[in-house]
Amino acid sequence: TLPTDPYNPKNSFIPQCFFFCARALHFGIVPCSSYHTNLLRQISHTHWQLRQRNADLQADPQFNHLLTLQHANEASVLAPDMLADTLRFFNLVASVLLRMEDSELPLMPEHFVDDMCDVMIFVTRMAPKAMQRLDLGNIFRMVVKLLSPKYAHAVRNYNLRAKLGDVLYEVYLPSNIDDRKSVPDSVSCDPLAGGQPYLLADPSAQETLAPSLLLLYGEVEHTGYYEKMSHRANISAVLKFLWESTEHRPAFRRITQNKESFIKFANGIMNETNSLIASVMEKLPAIRNVQVQMANAQEWAALSDEQRETITSRHEEYEQEVKRALPLCNKTLQMLGFLNTDKDIRNLFLLQEMCPRLVNLLLHVLKKLVGAKGLELKVDNPDSYNFRPKEMLRDLCAIFASFALAPEFIEECAKSGYYHSELVTKSVKTCRKLNLLKGESMELFASLPDLVDAAAQTVQADENLYEDAPDEFKDPIMDTFMKDPVLLPTSDTIVDRSTITQHLLNDPHDPFNRKDLTMDMVQPATELKDRMTKYIKEKRASVEGGSTD
Repeated sequence: TLPTDPYNPKNSFIPQCFFFCARALHFGIVPCSSYHTNLLRQISHTHWQLRQRNADLQADPQFNHLLTLQHANEASVLAPDMLADTLRFFNLVASVLLRMEDSELPLMPEHFVDDMCDVMIFVTRMAPKAMQRLDLGNIFRMVVKLLSPKYAHAVRNYNLRAKLGDVLYEVYLPSNIDDRKSVPDSVSCDPLAGGQPYLLADPSAQETLAPSLLLLYGEVEHTGYYEKMSHRANISAVLKFLWESTEHRPAFRRITQNKESFIKFANGIMNETNSLIASVMEKLPAIRNVQVQMANAQEWAALSDEQRETITSRHEEYEQEVKRALPLCNKTLQMLGFLNTDKDIRNLFLLQEMCPRLVNLLLHVLKKLVGAKGLELKVDNPDSYNFRPKEMLRDLCAIFASFALAPEFIEECAKSGYYHSELVTKSVKTCRKLNLLKGESMELFASLPDLVDAAAQTVQADENLYEDAPDEFKDPIMDTFMKDPVLLPTSDTIVDRSTITQHLLNDPHDPFNRKDLTMDMVQPATELKDRMTKYIKEKRASVEGGSTD
């Protein structure tokens, strides 16, 4: 709603200067920085094309012209004094936005925040020394405020919200984290809090940032396939940093109080990991095959120029995809690991709608790393692809260890078609040999095969009870005996609660007629549940030779 009173400030000159300056930057340094970034990308691509043709870089006129443009552009767009003044102005803009009334905040031009994020990220990557001794605390506080659930309505653009997360990673995450470029400590740390990082010292960040980032992790799904991988890798790194601090642990615990939101977040993690693992594990063997082929000079020379160019082009395409996917894959596994060290969060992953998917995911990755085809993943220079199989196996086995004492997890392992005792036993031996886990964690993981074998007997006994069950007791989608039957009012169909919960996490429609459906519309099928309970009681008594009385 627009204000009804006319805008009539005592001094109109200062506000005019403020808005004119913001607009000038919007049409000046912001597009110039974008042009410079695109120019560097074009130079890199041209360099690759020339290298493919074995051309002389110094003799190529187009390449030299691009280099001339780069050096000329750097003289203006990377001028230290101009960059410093620009950042000071954006810190002023942030202070103005922080002081605005909640009703007025959404009325401000969105490009104020968008330009601020673009310039902050650009300077951090291209000229971090220009940030030395600058106070950018207002920008941090504004980012935290706009990401918080209370003010999410003020910035509805998913791409801009993703940029806010990137600013936290690029600028305010201490530079010794994640092998990043050196950002001056004067930027990422609060001088009024004894030099502590803003991420740890700021009260509003302690209160809202952890749940805000978990929400943002799901929102960046809408930013594009490749873009979301970069955003989520950044968010994961910040979340890991926050998790390791005592200041943020209460906020993480509060997350478990909103079961529905957390399940959506956890489901997003598992969807992402499944997709990344499938992509990486498909392309790493292909990369290895080409490396072996290129290493055989005689075989490689026997191919035509066109064949070599086709193979090389696809090979480099696969390399780029793996390099993009693996950082997020590694960080997602790490996030699953550190989140599940908390008992309350671990209990949410043990819910019926989550646990089977988690088990199948972990066993699938374990099979790829340790199984018979693990040798196909042994590419040359794995670090250049961010492929660190030992670290991945360590993180994976640590997750198994954290769930080893949970009966629900052990039961789902026994039910999973991915589980093989030999695979887990081999993984235990590999962990001991490489000293990947230590102490109690190693012992818990080592106990897994025996625990699952014991659970498998109970699972088999239960499956025998369900074998001749009436069709009305079976889930129509999974064809399994239902544990908690519920009625879908949109189609008058009864399914297991865990089945429909999992379906609605990815698709908000009734699977039987595509009508809109939410979990709060689902109704317990109590009468059927009572008959199922009676049926199992009678079957079990029959098997044990006892009485149903």
